Amino acid sequence: MRRQLLIGLLSAWCWLSVWGAIPIDTVVIKGYAKEYAGISLILQTIGNPISAEKHNLASFQVDEKGNFYHSFPVSEITPATLDVGRFRGTIYFEPGKSYELVLPPFEPRSDADRFNPFFVPEDVVIGIANGDAQQLNNQIRDFQDAFSSRYDANAFQIFSTGDKQKASFIIHELDSIFPATMGSYFENYKHYTYGQLEFLSYKRQKKTVMTKFFGNDSVHSQLPAYWETFNLMFKDFFTYYFPTKSGRSLRNAFREGGNFDTLSLVLSGDPLFAAEEFRETVLLKGMYDAFYSGRYEEQRLIDLFHDASENGCNSQIKSLAHGLHKKVNWLRIGSQAPGFNLYRINGNEKSLKDYKGHFVYLNFMHTDNHACMKDLQLLDVIAKKMKREVRIVTIIMDENPDKAKRIIKENKYKWEFLHYIAQADIALDYNIKALPTYFLIDPDGILRLSPAPSPEEDFAPLFMEAVRSYRYDQLRKNRPKEKSIYDL
Repeated sequence: MRRQLLIGLLSAWCWLSVWGAIPIDTVVIKGYAKEYAGISLILQTIGNPISAEKHNLASFQVDEKGNFYHSFPVSEITPATLDVGRFRGTIYFEPGKSYELVLPPFEPRSDADRFNPFFVPEDVVIGIANGDAQQLNNQIRDFQDAFSSRYDANAFQIFSTGDKQKASFIIHELDSIFPATMGSYFENYKHYTYGQLEFLSYKRQKKTVMTKFFGNDSVHSQLPAYWETFNLMFKDFFTYYFPTKSGRSLRNAFREGGNFDTLSLVLSGDPLFAAEEFRETVLLKGMYDAFYSGRYEEQRLIDLFHDASENGCNSQIKSLAHGLHKKVNWLRIGSQAPGFNLYRINGNEKSLKDYKGHFVYLNFMHTDNHACMKDLQLLDVIAKKMKREVRIVTIIMDENPDKAKRIIKENKYKWEFLHYIAQADIALDYNIKALPTYFLIDPDGILRLSPAPSPEEDFAPLFMEAVRSYRYDQLRKNRPKEKSIYDL
């Protein structure tokens, strides 16, 4: 009897440790999805909310029978998205909980969709089978549906007439339908979502609504509603703020070359921006929008991002600034070309480093694309006539490389052909939105033409100009230390 009791207790402990008593800083996901058998899936979360970039939260494999089980660390409520073919699901994870996920029917994304710059995955809600993990996700889903329907029906009237009473009525109505505990994640989610509605009614009093929703508040790094409203209210911040009475001193400090600390100190004179982390987040948002507006000197802003990444007020600001600095330099002429490790269509692994010391004419192609097939004939001419000057590297983006192998063999193409599958995110690294796409990389791995012209767009003369520019830069770097007559 005692032995049976001991075994029972031990079994209960094991069950709790696996299915119930999950560590408070961990999340468990599990489920069955036969259609996804053998597929690896990736959960992503907010990476840089200013630039809308995401980073991987966790990846898991669905086994050959369709089962999956995975645990990963989560220290706070964390929103995540899951790309599942043509669909993109959303889910909010709470630390210490287990989620039995119900995935939507599997519909793979076609190659045409993968390289369609206007393609947007269809949003779905990831199902949760176990009731103890449903509450927060159900609250946000139901609230968002109710808010969106009212927003769509009333936005034009509220904006055109500045109808604050209508906005207030909708907010009170939603609050009565969706009560929330004070200070809870859901309460904050509602609060910042309401900001999008009130911003419409305060079109001539921007600062009033900014103060109401952001004055002396902390930055909610894992709250999508916060960032959606923040990016709405502070869009093109420099353009809006510089001409105001409060913004003139910031404008002058910016024009006079003040560093990031100086700009932060000047902005702190405005009571709205008294909180340091919030203030510096607003500055980063202003700098980011200014960079892409084309109205400000790019190098000045790049230097400020670098400065902020080293001297921001805390690790969160430094991380945001580092990500933005990387983004504004991404694929910029003069920046380092993204590396890769891919396999030849018919053989060994190759990396970008293997081409060091040579110019590389890098291009991305698909065999079902007519323009790509046409360019192959022109690339063949370049490969034969300029083989001493430049290495051509073609990355085939077909899911199945068999057709590409056949075309290469039939036409006896002699340059380098690689297949993307060993590093699928190379399409993201090079921001491939359409095919064909070209880049010219110099012998030091630096982007010289980004994007580069296609073979029929006068590639040869532009390439030779890039070669001359590179050689001139090399001469400048390696000038003799002794002065010569040319220094006089």
